[in-house]
Amino acid sequence: MDSEPGDARVPFGVGGLNRVASLGYLQRMFTRTSLLVLLCGGGAALTACASGSKYQGLDAAGVYRLAQEEYESGDYGDAAETLDRLLLVYPTFEQAAEAYFLMAEAYFLDEQYITSSSEYTRFLDLYPAHPNAPSAALGVCRSYAALSPIPQRDQTFTEQALTVCRNVVGDYQGRSEAQEAAGIANEMRDKLARKAFEGGSYYLRRDFFDSAIIYFEDVVEAYPDTEWAPRALAGIIEAYGEIGYDEEVELARNRLLTEYPDSPEARALGQATSGGRPDTSGS
Repeated sequence: MDSEPGDARVPFGVGGLNRVASLGYLQRMFTRTSLLVLLCGGGAALTACASGSKYQGLDAAGVYRLAQEEYESGDYGDAAETLDRLLLVYPTFEQAAEAYFLMAEAYFLDEQYITSSSEYTRFLDLYPAHPNAPSAALGVCRSYAALSPIPQRDQTFTEQALTVCRNVVGDYQGRSEAQEAAGIANEMRDKLARKAFEGGSYYLRRDFFDSAIIYFEDVVEAYPDTEWAPRALAGIIEAYGEIGYDEEVELARNRLLTEYPDSPEARALGQATSGGRPDTSGS
């Protein structure tokens, strides 16, 4: 059963998601801090509070080693919790930068992507010149991309991922992180193009030709280098043909043949214009 395409063009804003992640982080920190203060009385008593727990007898370096062992064993949730504890109790730990980065990585591998994006961003804010900064920036890109849903759903997170990943490409040109971010950005663009194309196909199947043309033209203009552009031009040809706009049909035909001569849609154009329908199903 078809469902009407949602409006994926209202930007949420990278800052908006960062605020959501930051609020979640602050809430989590407030809760843990409150519990520690209630249980331990605050101050130096925080260390003593570890008695009877996995932190018993461990100093800052020992807690960090424990977190590394948990991470290397694939216990990413435990590693993130341990690092969180370390940085809360020992904020001046000499390897704090490495601990922050490892915590972001642990959250990412634990599939807590909103939290990982927040922690990667916090690392970049605190240590912008650190050698791990390019990897942290890529981590933000990868976190947003992991939140991107299937094309049929709202694509707010996809738009966020595209913006963030493009920033990584611009900030770290020539590095492997930039190359990977560029690949992710292309995947996000393809998903957005498919979303718009499927919107046009939805309206075309219901004979809402003007609405279909708007969506198809968006694909052609915004995503001309994707596979969805020639398919959108085929949809435009069909929609204009149905409402009898012969001049627009000819313009779209010429553009399809000129700009995408090797596309399946261009090769099938003879059949489409002789009565067949081009493939605008999105399948």
